[in-house]
Amino acid sequence: MHELPLVFFTVLAQGTVGLFLVLACLLMANSDANRQQLLNKLLMVVLVLLGISGAAAMTHLGQPLRAVNVIFGLEHLSALSVEIMTTSLFGGAVFTYVAMVHFGILPKLQKLVLAGAMGLGVLLLLAIANVYTLATVPAWNSGWTIFQFVMTAFVVGIPAAALMLRSQSVSLGAFQKNTDRALATLGFITLGLVLVGYPLYLFWLGQVDLPANPLGLFDYHGSLMLARLGLLFAGLGVWVIAATRGNNSAVGLAAVSTVLVLTAELCGRIFFYDLHMFASGM
Repeated sequence: MHELPLVFFTVLAQGTVGLFLVLACLLMANSDANRQQLLNKLLMVVLVLLGISGAAAMTHLGQPLRAVNVIFGLEHLSALSVEIMTTSLFGGAVFTYVAMVHFGILPKLQKLVLAGAMGLGVLLLLAIANVYTLATVPAWNSGWTIFQFVMTAFVVGIPAAALMLRSQSVSLGAFQKNTDRALATLGFITLGLVLVGYPLYLFWLGQVDLPANPLGLFDYHGSLMLARLGLLFAGLGVWVIAATRGNNSAVGLAAVSTVLVLTAELCGRIFFYDLHMFASGM
């Protein structure tokens, strides 16, 4: 599909923001120097993932070298221009914080920069959702678009953070185990919100005045939705159950969970982009 690069960009960018917010909250709440050093190193993963998501978005452009034209769109507060600039500012803020910590620059201002990056991360989630809240696409033009995009950040970001922390379980010790259990609880709450919210979204979608049943728009849509819910439940459910029962250091389990939920969100996003077929005038 033509929108596949955007599928990867939106899911990876949102998941990366979720991962960053979890790690940033841990940094804000922790004063141990050794733990902070390890957590700061994990933020390099955030920069790598953000770079990959940005590269995916660039492949969608017919002429990538004209991406600089986004600056002119800011004059009219173009949603796409705001999204791209917010992505750049978020990445720049995370890089600035990592560089400040690595080189010991202005220690008293580091937490302020980290807080600013967290704020930009939240703005990025809203900016991406704003691009797709279009009156010309009735299936997108609702608060459910924001709900789905924000939930992706937590659905992907929480198990990804658990994976990153489990990779450092030897160094982090009891802190990692306690954090893993806390993340599992948060993951359970997130799973509950999605399993309640997504069926409600599909019910709302069925009430929208569309020329055809969105679940029957393509032959694979029904299977895609079942796969998304099944992968999501398996990915989060297995990890949450294992973590709450004391299995808090198995890196492989967290990796499988992250891959499953990432695949689930990609399935859901493909369905979402297919709904643009219902845009006015098409």
